[in-house]
Amino acid sequence: MGERQASNARTCGPCHMCCRVFFIPEAQKDNIDWCTNLDRTHGCRIYETRPNACREFYCGWRNDENLGEEWRPDIAGFVLSDPDPWAILVTCDPDNPDGWRREPYQSNIRLWARTASSQGLFMGLREGESVSLLLEDREVPLNEAGNGPGNGA
Repeated sequence: MGERQASNARTCGPCHMCCRVFFIPEAQKDNIDWCTNLDRTHGCRIYETRPNACREFYCGWRNDENLGEEWRPDIAGFVLSDPDPWAILVTCDPDNPDGWRREPYQSNIRLWARTASSQGLFMGLREGESVSLLLEDREVPLNEAGNGPGNGA
């Protein structure tokens, strides 16, 4: 999901959620703090020289034209991506950690988890530093850090 080229039909627009929820060492960026290179009104201050992890990242909403506007990360409260080993990783906004549990999100995410599991794939949930295996009916906490751009994506 996050490593494929995004559709030309979608741009990030006012969404900058990936600039908050992912660890980007090249930008001295922690997991839950807003990137210091981001001007939330005008965008990335270092856009032309931004790290490769930022250049190459496209969230699931940008990649999947079937996801409606309500799935845009700043609206939904989470970012969908697909870093190894995850088929899909749901990375939550620290200010809205349960955003994915609202509808229409939770029922779709649980369905994707069932489909992933039936195909021998993994779906994950990252809330800050906490990572869980996301199953159709529950979350199973793990002891490893989640992946996003810059740390395994």
